[in-house]
Amino acid sequence: MKMRLQMSLMCFIVLVISTQVNSFVGITWGRLQTQQLVPSMVVDMLLQNKIPQLRLMTSGYDIVEIFSGSNISLSVTMGNQYLSQANRNDLAYVWVNDRIKDPINKGVNIVEVTIGSEPFSNSFFKEANNTQIMPVLKLIRDTLDDMKLGHVRATTGHGMDVLKVTKFPSEAEFRDDIKKPMLESLQEFNRTGAPFVIYMFPIHFVKEIMNYPMEFAFMNNKSGFKIVDGNITYTNAVELMIDSLAWALKKAGYPNMKIMIGQIGWPTDGYPHANIKNAERFHKGLLKYVASKKGTPLRPGPLDIYLHSLSDENKFRTVYGTFQRHWGIYRADGNPKYKIDFSLQDRDEYPTQAKGIVKMPNRWCKFNGDTSDMNLVNKNYDLSCDAADCTRLEKGASCDGLNFESRISYAFNAYFQKNKQSLKKCDFDGLGQIVATNPSVGNCEFPIEILAFQDQIVQNGMVLRI
Repeated sequence: MKMRLQMSLMCFIVLVISTQVNSFVGITWGRLQTQQLVPSMVVDMLLQNKIPQLRLMTSGYDIVEIFSGSNISLSVTMGNQYLSQANRNDLAYVWVNDRIKDPINKGVNIVEVTIGSEPFSNSFFKEANNTQIMPVLKLIRDTLDDMKLGHVRATTGHGMDVLKVTKFPSEAEFRDDIKKPMLESLQEFNRTGAPFVIYMFPIHFVKEIMNYPMEFAFMNNKSGFKIVDGNITYTNAVELMIDSLAWALKKAGYPNMKIMIGQIGWPTDGYPHANIKNAERFHKGLLKYVASKKGTPLRPGPLDIYLHSLSDENKFRTVYGTFQRHWGIYRADGNPKYKIDFSLQDRDEYPTQAKGIVKMPNRWCKFNGDTSDMNLVNKNYDLSCDAADCTRLEKGASCDGLNFESRISYAFNAYFQKNKQSLKKCDFDGLGQIVATNPSVGNCEFPIEILAFQDQIVQNGMVLRI
């Protein structure tokens, strides 16, 4: 009887361990917005939606410390432009102390630091190719160890463009021009136990890289299109992309290196097939697949992924494509765009919206219709779009179908809202007028901005919790 109880207890322990595999679905949060969500509101959004992990695309003091006591696991980022802040032993010590150790001592659950981004990219971040990343990463790793912070991972992220373009995953390997530095990187990841962090965007991979039917980007591919690689059949891009990386790692001598998906998502504007309906479908299929824990043919089992991203970023550089400003599952005002169930229970419902958002008054800036001087009209249109976000006016985007006057109005309003509805920012040499009637047309929304992060700290003479 005693032996039977012991065996039952052992089976129970095995069952518990098997159901608590180190796997998660987190989310990224970048802050290149004119209207930034208050960090305390973001903490609440994550807790309400039961999102356990956040990849924060900054390491700012005022943001990181807000997560104290939340139990949300945080990955902080040292951007490419800040590598010089930690490229010596003394500088690395100061950076780790200020950005990692001090917040941890204050109760922030920092589990990872990402050094730079995509150092070997030849597409999205081509000009960010930075030979400093690995030396700085090693410095940060050694400093973390010296400061008894060995539990904090140190890594960097790579895009799919580190691989040669091949049809079959079994043919995949790292590009010839980066093989030497990539092998050095893999050696470092292997030495420290860090995962290989990959950024995956199936919509771009399928359309721009492989020229496959767009259906192949979805987990529930309805086209019948498939890729047969030996005895393995791939019916979707996600599994094919993961296994392509797995093959490249195997050929490089690291067949068991952990793969973590640092970014994966679907934009909702500024690109063919980038819309709310497709984004909802993609995430629904992806999360159902993740919940199954089946993994891929080469990497069976649970996956660690960060969905990209929490909210839109209307200040993100468009040189990489206008869709880069529209990855958000949430709009910049904290309202969810579509249904998604972060709990992996496949529920058909919207996530919790941000609470405590303070919007600017219901007023918009419009073009008054005066076309007597088209040079003046065009000058002010260009001025508006150079300074504000007009990506929704791009070909195929949600506001592409606007007539001439509405396009000018959209641009004027974008500039007006970005400048906190300042009355003088709706002048445009006498061509603008402020209205209280919403000029939105069909699916093209003329947004009203929320009060910026700094403006929400103090409002009506009261200090708000941030």
